Amino acid sequence: PMLAHKAVHEAHVAAEAAAGLKSHFDALVIPSVAYTDPEIAWVGLTEDEAKKAGTKVGVAKFPWAASGRAIANARDEGFTKLLFDAETHRVVGGGIVGAGAGDLISELALAVEMGADATDIGSTIHPHPTTSESVGMAAEAFEGVCTDLPPQKKR
Repeated sequence: PMLAHKAVHEAHVAAEAAAGLKSHFDALVIPSVAYTDPEIAWVGLTEDEAKKAGTKVGVAKFPWAASGRAIANARDEGFTKLLFDAETHRVVGGGIVGAGAGDLISELALAVEMGADATDIGSTIHPHPTTSESVGMAAEAFEGVCTDLPPQKKR
């Protein structure tokens, strides 16, 4: 996608390479945002891309209808969705739909970039009540330990 933050990152990589520094560009970790209402943001692989690459994925979704902050803001129409490698539980992608999704996607971009797994994300202390905690709740849902949703099947 043609986004300003992608162009800035590409410029940094080009400048580093021109200076003789070791540099790397990975388009997979560039977040995308549709500035609609509600916003839509995504990063990493989609389910279809992961399947085409031969990666079995696990999917976890946290509905914003279960988020105290989203309810208080009268903006509970969204959700946070995480995609995990089914074998390693590493985050391979994700998407967020909801008010301010573009402000929340960076945590998922970092998770994909650093190879974080469900436990890393679920163990991160997210402030309450915020919509950012939906990321941690989705990771907990994947692990079957999310207390804000009905009991899940434990993995």
